[in-house]
Amino acid sequence: MKTIGTIAFFLLLSLVVTAGNPGNDFVIADGIYYDCAEIHRGFSNTRITTNDGEKLKIPNFLVQSFRQNGHHFELLPLVNGKGDTVTMTYMELIASRNGSNLYRYCTNCNKYDPENGEVAPLNRIYRYYVFKNGRLQLLHDGAATDAVFAFFQVKVFK
Repeated sequence: MKTIGTIAFFLLLSLVVTAGNPGNDFVIADGIYYDCAEIHRGFSNTRITTNDGEKLKIPNFLVQSFRQNGHHFELLPLVNGKGDTVTMTYMELIASRNGSNLYRYCTNCNKYDPENGEVAPLNRIYRYYVFKNGRLQLLHDGAATDAVFAFFQVKVFK
């Protein structure tokens, strides 16, 4: 009987631990911060359910930043290898250190590869950017990318 009680206790405890952390996901839109229980991003609108249960529909052009499932995204200019801005897109924040940020851009997720200016292939290719001193720079050299990863203490699994 003690074994069944112990198993039931641990099952209930695991349900409480995995129930979700309110305030983990958020959306910043038009300068307003929303703690979210649910986020659904569509083609032209983002639908959120706040922790209070309020449901909102926000146009995507107003969304400046959001965190969903532990991944933080910010709206930034997409810069090509020459330093020219192509468009604005969401990039994932990977790491921050000494006032610099490391961002990741998925070419297939957004259908454009800034390195060669083409529509991305079917497999995911990630491009990395460093935001430092108000400038966003594409990392396109393998040695420079490795040095930046070492600076941010990011490990790459190949």
